[in-house]
Amino acid sequence: MDLFSELKIGEKLEIEPLREDRKAAAKNIIVSQLLDMKEDKLYISSPILKGLPYPLYVGNRVKVIFLREDKGIYSFVAEIKKKVQARLTIYVIEPISEAEKTQRRIFYRLDITRKVTFKPLEQDEEIIIEAATKDISGGGIKAISKKAIATGKNVACTLYLSDDCVVTLQGNVVRCVVDTNTGDYQLGISFLEGNDGVRNRIVSFIFEKQRELRKKGLI
Repeated sequence: MDLFSELKIGEKLEIEPLREDRKAAAKNIIVSQLLDMKEDKLYISSPILKGLPYPLYVGNRVKVIFLREDKGIYSFVAEIKKKVQARLTIYVIEPISEAEKTQRRIFYRLDITRKVTFKPLEQDEEIIIEAATKDISGGGIKAISKKAIATGKNVACTLYLSDDCVVTLQGNVVRCVVDTNTGDYQLGISFLEGNDGVRNRIVSFIFEKQRELRKKGLI
């Protein structure tokens, strides 16, 4: 993959600072944006972590992560070459590895309410259970339902992300706990493997919502 033809100005990037051994990434994931590309260098905005600027240091290395819908999540390693102090802080970084598809399973959870329906699989009688999400990630969802679904059951999840984006994928019920105050059931659904195309659409939706929240200064 040619990074400089693949990446687009203005797109969102996630950055994982590398530890001193420059092998394993730290837990914190910070968010930045690609501002420009010149002479084999990338110009990125000052990264943000939990609404605050996250400093990078010349000479350090980071893992840069980006999403391609219907293709997956890719990452490459880059070195911080320069910090530019202007009206906005800009970092100049140089890619030092090829972009590789990653099997990353650490997903940002977006607190958002959306309609979702569950259809238990491997069941003769067709039952549709309506619920509402508490949060959504590329790995699964938390939802509130008036009806219980037994832990361990596989379900078809239809998630209404927006008026023009409705996705269906299979998941496994990993949690079902009754709220003694309301009588509702709190469900935890883990998406099953093999849903990569749909999962990428969900991650893309989450990334877009993150952009909107950052513009409003909410994250």
